[in-house]
Amino acid sequence: MMIAILVVYFGLMLFIGYLASRRVKDSRDYFLGGRGFGPWFTAFKFAATWESGVKLVGSPGMAWNAGWSSLAMGIGTPLCYFFSFRVFGQRLKLAFDHFNVLTLPQMLEKRYDSRAVRVISAVAILIGLGGSLVAQFKATGEIFSAILGTDYPAGLLIGSVIVGIYCIMGGYLASVWTDFIQGIIMVFGSVAIFAATAHAAFGGLSPDLLSQLNAALGSIDPNLLDITGGGKMSWSNLFIILAITMLVGIAMPQQSVAIFSMRDVRTARVAMIVCVVFSAILAWSLALTGMMSHMVLDPADVKNPDLVIPLLIPRVLSPLLGGIYLAAVLAAIMSTVSGSIVVAASSLTEDIFKLAIPERYNRSPMFYNRVGSTIFVLLPLLLAVKPPAIIFWIGVFAFGFLVFTFLMPMAGVILIPSATRQAVIIQMISTMIIIPVWTIWLQKATGIPALLIGLIGAPLIFFIVNAVCRKSEPAPEIHALWDKFRQL
Repeated sequence: MMIAILVVYFGLMLFIGYLASRRVKDSRDYFLGGRGFGPWFTAFKFAATWESGVKLVGSPGMAWNAGWSSLAMGIGTPLCYFFSFRVFGQRLKLAFDHFNVLTLPQMLEKRYDSRAVRVISAVAILIGLGGSLVAQFKATGEIFSAILGTDYPAGLLIGSVIVGIYCIMGGYLASVWTDFIQGIIMVFGSVAIFAATAHAAFGGLSPDLLSQLNAALGSIDPNLLDITGGGKMSWSNLFIILAITMLVGIAMPQQSVAIFSMRDVRTARVAMIVCVVFSAILAWSLALTGMMSHMVLDPADVKNPDLVIPLLIPRVLSPLLGGIYLAAVLAAIMSTVSGSIVVAASSLTEDIFKLAIPERYNRSPMFYNRVGSTIFVLLPLLLAVKPPAIIFWIGVFAFGFLVFTFLMPMAGVILIPSATRQAVIIQMISTMIIIPVWTIWLQKATGIPALLIGLIGAPLIFFIVNAVCRKSEPAPEIHALWDKFRQL
């Protein structure tokens, strides 16, 4: 039954990719889906890309291990959606449409009147997303092999080929359509395992479920009731997580593309609400599932918190619902991977190929677009078979690398009219060096996380350089953009 459900799911994803390929006519369709998505597609694209497969497997395990503090670690996600859509998103959408571009590096080039900014941005995306794709493909192979009962190379090949085919065929349009379906599956699967675990632990859902849960957790380990998990999560780490998640929409290229591709600025308001509801359903259902699993599973069997979900599925779910939850796990992984593939491919083709071989690219843009997507499927796939050490480290620092490389340049687009190209270039290059160096060699020695260094260092470098650089009068195009901002 489970295998049959997964086969149907894989077939549906490929069929959606085929349908999308028939709608794609040019680069705007391939990389932005035509820039006409409404709030529901925008919200599910943004949220499904952010809520990776790690959440559907790791969150219940984290809740088993840390109790209520696991929910505290996710408190920044609703704020992420609020800032991404309500605070930053409307201005980002206006700026992207104002400059009439296809990629984030092109928008930065127009804002700062600098080809160097565009190239540096593209290189940063290729390094950051390229490395993280290897890590995502590796996770895909591990989870696919565990779910399908195959060895790792076979699981890697199956997962990568399926997501690769629909991305290569339909580009961003296929990614959005599949993410919408995958998001629905994620919600249904999370609610199903929550309800089934509640039935196994307490006989079903009831108004006093939380009281019953707290009483049971307190008898097992009082630290499970503590907001810091008895010190397992420090207040400083909670602050760092909270601060960084608020910046995701403005600083993560694979997230900001969902904002660029929405129909208009009004779309952001409804999309924000949909994202918050989506996130709340996943966060609460998965965290409560993990905590209630203490009443269902034998602690001796849970040698690793990541085993909570694999042990729960056969214990509390029917084969039908078990197959749906496994499809939800795969959906979460594939939605994250597809978003990264398309954004990385857009930077390679629009910001590297188009600059290096403009005549050849302009003759057959769709050919090169699909070549770019193919490269970012095949290369990570080959490297993920046996990832070299450098790829492991890129996967580790990729998140901070992307967030803090793009944080201040993007802030300069929508918040800082006096931002200079010199400050942006120096800050981007500095961050691209500091984050990897600190992560690999200094983080363990100093005990200071690289994310904290980036959170402080990137703005500091930017404002120092910006203060000493000569300010020129913004171009009329920039004045026109800020006039639009004032009308929001």
